[in-house]
Formats: sequence, C-alpha cells, structure tokens
Amino acid sequence: MKTALAARGLRNGFAGLILVACASTPQPAPVQRPNPEHEQRAPRVPQGPLVTPDAEFRQSPPPPSALVEFHAPIPKQLALQNGLPVFLIERHEVPLVSVTLAIRSGADTEPPGKSGLSSFVLDLLDEGTPTRDAAAIARGFEDLAARYATFADADSGGLHVTALAETLEPVLALFSDVALHPVFREGDVERVRVERLGMIAQALDDPQSVGQHVLSRVVFGEKHPWGFPAEGTVQSIKSLTRKEVAAWHQAWFRPDNAALFVVGDTTEATLLPILEKAFAVWKAGKPPKAVEHKVPKGTRTVYIVDKPGAPQSQIWIGEVGVASGAPDVFPARVMNHILGGSINSRLNSNLRTEHAYSYGVFSYFDTHREAGPFVAAGGVVSDKTAEALGEFLKELQRMKTGEISDPELADAKEALIRAIPALFASDDQIGGAYARAWSHGLPVDYYAKYQQRVEAVTKDDVAKAARERLHPDEMAIVIVGPADEIKPKIASLKLGRTEVRDANGDARKAAAAAKGAGK
Repeated sequence: MKTALAARGLRNGFAGLILVACASTPQPAPVQRPNPEHEQRAPRVPQGPLVTPDAEFRQSPPPPSALVEFHAPIPKQLALQNGLPVFLIERHEVPLVSVTLAIRSGADTEPPGKSGLSSFVLDLLDEGTPTRDAAAIARGFEDLAARYATFADADSGGLHVTALAETLEPVLALFSDVALHPVFREGDVERVRVERLGMIAQALDDPQSVGQHVLSRVVFGEKHPWGFPAEGTVQSIKSLTRKEVAAWHQAWFRPDNAALFVVGDTTEATLLPILEKAFAVWKAGKPPKAVEHKVPKGTRTVYIVDKPGAPQSQIWIGEVGVASGAPDVFPARVMNHILGGSINSRLNSNLRTEHAYSYGVFSYFDTHREAGPFVAAGGVVSDKTAEALGEFLKELQRMKTGEISDPELADAKEALIRAIPALFASDDQIGGAYARAWSHGLPVDYYAKYQQRVEAVTKDDVAKAARERLHPDEMAIVIVGPADEIKPKIASLKLGRTEVRDANGDARKAAAAAKGAGK
C-alpha cells in the first residue's frame, strides 16, 4: 500500500513539474503571411518531354542477337567387364554428376491382369535392401547431398541419382545396392500398395485421365498391356504379390537389358573404376521369352463415360500411331505439329480461337520401340460437345489430304528444331534424353542428327505421312461428360456405334450400372 501511494505521489509531482514548465515557456510570435495579392510569382516554364541521357537509345528496340547454333553432344561409349554399356558425356562447368540406370523393359512386359507391375517394382526399390531399410536409404542419399528418383514408361524404366563429383563413389555404392538388391519386405509392399491405390482413385476422379485411359483401352484392346494405365487398376494392384514383384525384378534387371548414362563433372579414368566396384556383382541371367502383342483392327466407335453435371466434356480421339524408329517418324511429327502440336495449330485455331469451344486442344504421337498411340484431344464446353467433335473430325479429314502451306511447313520445322535444346538444359535432362533414345532403339547420334532430319522433311513427305498415318473413319472416340445431355446430338452426327463405358473403360459394369439406374 505504501509503495503504491509513494508512486502515486511521484507521478503527481512529475505532472506538476510538466505543467509549470509549460506555463513558463514563452509563446512564439505569430507568423506574418504575405498577402496573396502582392506575392511575386515566378514565370511559368513550358514543360516538354523529359530528356534523359539514354533517350536516344530508347527510340528504337535493340536488334536481335545473332542466331545461336546448338550442337547436341554425342556420348562416349564404354562398357564394364560384365557387359553393362556406359554412355559418358563430360560437362565440367558445375561439380555435379548425373547417373541414370535405364532398363529396356516397362509396361510392355506386364502379364495380363497385372498392369502397373513394372512401375510398382520401381517404386519399391528404395524401400529396403538386406543391409538398409527405407529410412537408412533416405538418410544415406540425404547425408551425401544426392537426389534419387525412379521413372517408368511404356517400354522402359529405371532409376536416377545426381551427386556431387567428390561424393560420387559412396553415392554409387548406395545407388547400386538399391538397384540390385531390393528385398521387397511385405510391410513395404503393403504400404506402397496403399499409396498406389490412392493415386488410382485420384486418376479415376479426373476426367482427363479417364479419357486418356479409356482411349488406350479401346485402341490397344483387353490383351495388350498398353491398354491399361501405367499406374495399374484397383484390381491389378490389389492382386500383386511380393513373389510377383521380386520375379519381375529378377527377370528384367539384368546388365544385358540395361545401360548407364553418366553426365557431368567426371572423366573416363575416374568413372570406370567406381562403376566397376559398384556394379561388378551384377551378372546377366537368362532372358525371359519375348511376348508379342497384337493390336485389334480399328473400327470407329463412340465410347461415352458418363460424368453427370460436368461443365466440360473431354474428347479423346485416337488410333495406333508410329514407332520411334519408323522411316516416316519425322514427317509424322511435322504433320502433327501443324495439326495440333502448338498454340497456333489447326485444331487449336479452330476449336479455341474461331469457335471458343475450348481453352485449348492438342494432338500427339506417343512413340516407342513399337508404335504407340496417336491422340487428338481436349476439354470442350459440354453443351457444344457434338459441335466440337464435328470440328475435330473435320480438321483430321482436312489434314489427311496432306495439303499444307509453305509457312505451316516452315513454322513446324523451326518449332521442332528449337525445342531440342530444352532437353539439354541440365545434366539430368541430358541423361534422361539419351536413356529414352537408347530405350527406343535409336542410334547414339540421334540428337546430333535431329535437326538435319527435320530440315530434310518436305511437303510431299508430310502429305504422305498424313495419308498413311491418319484414319479418321477408323479412330476410336471417347467422350467423358454428361451422357444424357450429349448423347442425342452425338447420335445426330451418325458416326457409328455408340457404347457406354465406366471410368475404368469397362463396358459390362457401365451397362449394368445404367440398367440399375433406370429401374
């Protein structure tokens, strides 16, 4: 209580001092302001454009720089004692090394009913070896500042690591252990299975993914592994066993079915001893029997996947396309660029710019060792689905005539040539590009001669490719959208038979669901 009172007295005394000080301070004299009528004003100076030291320079845009010529490197071809091919590209600007181990096997090796097996195996590689569990592998790469990843494709797959040049040896010791000695523990298999099923559930809820997957199924058929999603189906992933996973790895992970691609700050003398140490234990085994896959003959059918209330419909049109090594693959690519390979393509100019049916449509050839699909696709406003489909088919028929202009040819060739340097922006991308080329059975100088092969394409080459590679009257058509709204207008186009499919591409389940809904 005393302390509070004393404090209050101090505050009152301090306030009094402030009041006294204010009272004793003399007040300033009032400021005498001039009469505006007598104020002398400076004469106005005319305001012209602001002149800066670089004004003359800014009067015209700078001229374009000289054209930069790109020359793709050709890898040096080496081999380990066990026969494993090694492709080396030295780049010493940055102290990093990228290593890609590619396997010339992918979804094309999956047995019936086991779609997604190859990518499932690759996902499991870093889950554990006899001496390391998943956490130890992750810590090992992290402690060495290395970046690890896997990849899976229709006819290839593999794994990749990027490391500092000074830690390459311990990184490759860990990398080879992961690649060659996975144990596929039951707990790891089940955990990755749950993750994969979640990924599939997301894809089944995405109309674009549904359109792509259903088109693959109807183009390649029920017996071809490419007829099913690379990530697999709910049924196939649930059916995979640890024994099947281990058997796939043992069958296809062989040095005579693989290649290493090394790009970065290393040399042959430094690299080969490290690779020999890391991969010496890898021995070739007996290759499995090759399986031939037949593709059914195409007949134009419209497949509808119901998506009630969807504001957009996904239109996916396609057929079997062209292989990477086909003689006419470059004319086909030029032709496709004109048709739907850019923002200024014929398809996009029609459906987006002229008719405003879509935000954007496209077409592509998915090339592999065997012919992959040709696809023309895009999302369109639902109430214009039939009209948009008619324009798709009109542009395909127009392209099939092979009639193109000189500017279209020149623009397409220039675009294809200028896209290649982007594949060489980093060590990782360079390794990946050559791994894909090798997987597709292409020569080691493929990219070095790419520009030359594109420049050699003529209008006659494009016309021939269009006539031989496009068959609009036989292409499958998949539409994911509100079936009740779009079916009457689609029927009026008289395009042929119409089937209803579910999101997996299954006809029987879709028909049964439609029948049950009608009761």
